[in-house]
Amino acid sequence: MRIVVWGTGITGIMTARVMTGRGHEVRLVDEKMPSVMPDIPVKILEEEDLAWADLVIPSPGVPRHHPLLSRAKKVLSEIEVAAGLLSGRLIAITGTNGKTTTTTLIHKILTAQGFDAGIGGNISPPLISLVDANPAYVVAEISSFQMEWVERFRPYISICMNITPDHLDRYRSMEEYVLYKLKIFENQDEGDIAVVNDDDPYLKDIHLKARRVVFSMLHPTAGDGAYIEDARIVFTGSIAGGGPRVPPPEKVGGGVIEDMLATAIAGRFLGVTSEVMEEVFLSFKVIHHRFEHVQTIDGITFIDDSKATNVGALDKALSTLTSRVILILGGKDKGGDFSDIARRYQQNIRKAYVIGEAAGRISGEISGIVDCEAARDMDEAVRRAYGIAAPGEVVLLSPGCASFDMYNSYAHRGEVFQECVRGILKNRPAR
Repeated sequence: MRIVVWGTGITGIMTARVMTGRGHEVRLVDEKMPSVMPDIPVKILEEEDLAWADLVIPSPGVPRHHPLLSRAKKVLSEIEVAAGLLSGRLIAITGTNGKTTTTTLIHKILTAQGFDAGIGGNISPPLISLVDANPAYVVAEISSFQMEWVERFRPYISICMNITPDHLDRYRSMEEYVLYKLKIFENQDEGDIAVVNDDDPYLKDIHLKARRVVFSMLHPTAGDGAYIEDARIVFTGSIAGGGPRVPPPEKVGGGVIEDMLATAIAGRFLGVTSEVMEEVFLSFKVIHHRFEHVQTIDGITFIDDSKATNVGALDKALSTLTSRVILILGGKDKGGDFSDIARRYQQNIRKAYVIGEAAGRISGEISGIVDCEAARDMDEAVRRAYGIAAPGEVVLLSPGCASFDMYNSYAHRGEVFQECVRGILKNRPAR
């Protein structure tokens, strides 16, 4: 087969290698040459490449509405191709927030139980990188971008953590974004398991062909499901029974407790014991830049939640904190509504410092609700936040926006925040 792999990031390079290794004729292309050349040939994309190819595999960064894709005979996403080459049980996790942590946790409990499990997808490495090892269990983080070109993608367990406004700079409407999130359930049947957040209005009443299992942070579940009671997971319905303990929300963030709920359901169906799950949960260190405690200085706690790249993630962070918050937010606009967040947490947010490309719009939405000011950069925002913070208060970086206006990634943004905090610790005057 003649295949065009479009995109020279890690997903494209790995896809080109795997498909070449299976005897296909592959062209690795991009719209511009990469700054760091891979060890396989790359060419600039031309319309002739699309006419030549029997199949085009675009990287997730190539939007479905790109006009050149209409020239292709057939288009499939990398996860569709990879899933067709893998024979292990597929556990796929999507959602606006929490999917990376849930994917990580499920992989941890499976390996702790002694199972042969691989991890990939939207979390590094790409799913297709698991094809040669072909593990018995495949745990995959799946983004809406990756679901845009699937046909038969069918997980044994599909999990959707939540759906909140995100990527509205790519999708034409919230409805279109929801459509691609829910495609993770599309090919499942009654022999498969669909795990959904019963607290989420987009998920509560969706039609599913697979066996429906729910989780809730707000109420006991009816039917097959799980909820939290006295810091322990309780399973209900046909999987009823006591489950593992979980750490306090203030230690890891309320969003992580929700991730543990979904993880525990997957573990229950896959034969992981509650004892193994509990050991993993209680020893779990939060993912770098996801509600990560950086430092406490003069009684002021600094939390790095740079991975909060949408308003839903910002909501999760604020809902966890009972202390007064000096909030640092902003970045590259993704179309979220900040006014609702400001209204719901106006008693918690003592001050907001807004940075980045979206600063003007965000300030316009929240300035009449909470006290806010624009800051030139992260260093200024952190210094000013420390300057007004009192002991017992929290300085929270939870941007609610992408990072690409000022930084290479959310991780780069978080590292800058942490470096600014270390600078305060080093240079602070005596109080």
